Amino acid sequence: MLRILFFLIFFVFRGLSQESIGARAFAVKSFVAVANDVWAVFYNPAGIADLKSREISFSYIPAQFGLTQLSIKGAVYYEPSLPVKFGIGIKSFGFELYRENMLKISIAQGFDAFNLGLSLNYTFISIKNYGSAGAFSGDFGFVSKPVKFLRFGFVVKNLISSRIGKAQEKLPKEIDLGIALMPYSNLIVSMGVYKELTFRECVRYGVEYNIVDFVSVRFGLSNYPVRYSGGVGIKLSRFQLDYGVDNHQLLGFTHQITLTAKLGGGE
Repeated sequence: MLRILFFLIFFVFRGLSQESIGARAFAVKSFVAVANDVWAVFYNPAGIADLKSREISFSYIPAQFGLTQLSIKGAVYYEPSLPVKFGIGIKSFGFELYRENMLKISIAQGFDAFNLGLSLNYTFISIKNYGSAGAFSGDFGFVSKPVKFLRFGFVVKNLISSRIGKAQEKLPKEIDLGIALMPYSNLIVSMGVYKELTFRECVRYGVEYNIVDFVSVRFGLSNYPVRYSGGVGIKLSRFQLDYGVDNHQLLGFTHQITLTAKLGGGE
């Protein structure tokens, strides 16, 4: 009975905790092949190999579907001066009944036509009246850049995972793959397929258009569940402010705000 209850609570709230963090990726939906900002730590670690400047970023979802109990906070940092590209991210979700915190440490290396990346994750979950437990897992990411206007990427999350809690459940494997087309310097069109192995696949589409050098607009769509999203990004000197909003077909609206600072350094 304990195993069944843990399983139900874990999978209901874990699904909510997996909401996209970082307002840019949140708005365009399909980001695994784009993966060209510091939030790639959470989407495809191979992407950080293309970053040039030291960056730090903070993101906040105050209320998923209007519920403050389902808020998510996250932060990421990228350090380009080490022998391999290095990123670290933290993410926190939950309230009194269920809390989930994640730490990600990512490394990446770029080559002429592709990047490789690895992430080591530690997920700590606390469920009221059922205790708390943690688990390690690992992700593998790949980005290919065969020509200037095309990127292909995939990531396998929880490729390896320890078991968590008394129920001894493993973190579910996730596969995300996609392509991104850049026909013009100010336009990115992306498409991807995401699948958690125990659920149906989800097809995602995204568009990002730079109206001017310092203003971007974004749109996204996914089919399972049906979700529509949009957002805007504004660059101000070394800072970038991103905002995204999403509408779930059944559960309603969620919005997110992200602030990023480029700290210089690197190549």
